[in-house]
Amino acid sequence: MSIKKEKIPIVRFRNFSEPWLKKQLSEVAEFSKGRGYSKKDLQSHGTPIILYGRLYTNYESEISNVETYANLEENSVVSEGGEVIIPASGESADDISRASCVIDRGIILGGDLNIVRPHEYLNSLFIAITLSNGSQQRELSKRAQGKSVVHLHNSDLKAVKLFYPSYEEQSAIGSLFRTLDDLLTSHKDNVANYKSLKATMLSKMFPKAGQTVPEIRLDGFEGEWEINKLNKYLAVSKQKNTQLKFDKEDVLSVSGEFGIINQIQFQGRSFAGASVEMYSIVDTGNIVYTKSPLKANPYGIIKTNYGIPGIVSTLYAVYLPNENVFPGFVERYFENDLRLNSYLKPLVNKGAKNDMKVSDENALLGAVIFPQLEEQVAISDYFTNLDKFIQSHKDKITQLETLKKKLLQNMFI
Repeated sequence: MSIKKEKIPIVRFRNFSEPWLKKQLSEVAEFSKGRGYSKKDLQSHGTPIILYGRLYTNYESEISNVETYANLEENSVVSEGGEVIIPASGESADDISRASCVIDRGIILGGDLNIVRPHEYLNSLFIAITLSNGSQQRELSKRAQGKSVVHLHNSDLKAVKLFYPSYEEQSAIGSLFRTLDDLLTSHKDNVANYKSLKATMLSKMFPKAGQTVPEIRLDGFEGEWEINKLNKYLAVSKQKNTQLKFDKEDVLSVSGEFGIINQIQFQGRSFAGASVEMYSIVDTGNIVYTKSPLKANPYGIIKTNYGIPGIVSTLYAVYLPNENVFPGFVERYFENDLRLNSYLKPLVNKGAKNDMKVSDENALLGAVIFPQLEEQVAISDYFTNLDKFIQSHKDKITQLETLKKKLLQNMFI
C-alpha cells in the first residue's frame, strides 16, 4: 500500500515547493539480477560489461564509459539504458550500499548485480544518488547481511522507503550532480596531466647519465653543465638547538610528497624526544637529507626547506647552500627518483635496522651535474609554477568535494 508523507529537503531549487512523496521501492520499480561472468571472462575486446567490482574500485553515480569487455553469451543480461545497479555482495555494508545508473544500451550486466528499473516517473540518476546517500543508504546498510561477505538481495531493496519529488525536480537534482562530477573529473584529469608533464620534465630537463646537456632546455641557455661533487655546492650545517630557541612544536618532518613540513601539522603530534637541545636547526633555504627509506627511495630523500625555520632530529643531515647554488634547484635535481637513488646508492650502507650508514659529510661525495646559477633559478621557477598549477586544481577538487558532500546531505530526505 502506498504511503504518502509531506516532507521537503533542507536545500532545494527555488522553483520547486511541492512536498516529496514516500513509497516503498517495490511500488515504483521492477527488479532483476545480472547473470554469469567474472574477471576471468574479461577480454581486450567484445561487448562492454559491468561487473559488481566496478562499483567498489571505480564508483560513479552515472556509468557512461565502460572499458571492460567479454563475449556476449546467449543468456546474458544486457542493459536497455536507465537501469540502476547495486552490488549483491561485498566486504562491508558500506561497500555494498551504493548504486549507479547505467546510461547506455547494450552493456552486459554481470552476476552479483541487483538491477532496478524505475518506473517512467522516476529519474534513474536521481534514484542512484538517493540510494547511495542519506536515509536510503543507511537503510540499505542495515539490511545488508553477512559476516566475512555481506549480501544484499532484491527483497531487501524492495522494502527500502524512497522519498522523491516531481520528475522535473529529480532531473534538476541529477543534472546538478552530473555537473559537479564532470567538474571533479576535469580537475582530476588536469592534476594527472600536470603530474605526468612534471615527471617527464624532471627527466628531460636534466642531462642523462653520460651527457652534459639536457634533452629539453629553457630558452636563453646554452653550454655544457658542470660535473662536480655535491660538496662544491653544499656544506654541512653545524647549527644545533643548544640555546633552545626552538621547542617540540617547531620540529619538522620530511615527506616525499609534501617536502619539509611542521611535524604536528603533518602527523598530528610531535614525536620529539625528551630533549630537543641537540636537534639541528633548519633555516629557510637549508637542504635536508633524511636517512630513512621510503618505498620509492630506499636510501632516503633530499628536500629544501621553503617554509619557516625549525629543527630536526639527529637522524637528519642539514646542509647550507653555497653561493653557487640555488636551494630550490637542489630539490628539483633530486626529485627524480632514478637520479636520487643512483646518486645515494654508492654512498650509503644500509644497517641491520634498515637505517642509513653514511655520515653527513660523505653524503656529499657523489657526483652531480649542475648548470650555472641563473639557469638553476629558471629551472626551479619552472617547476614551482608547475606545482602551483597542480595545487590549484587540487584545491578546486577539495572545494567541489566539500560542496558535493554538503549538497548530498541537504538535498535529499
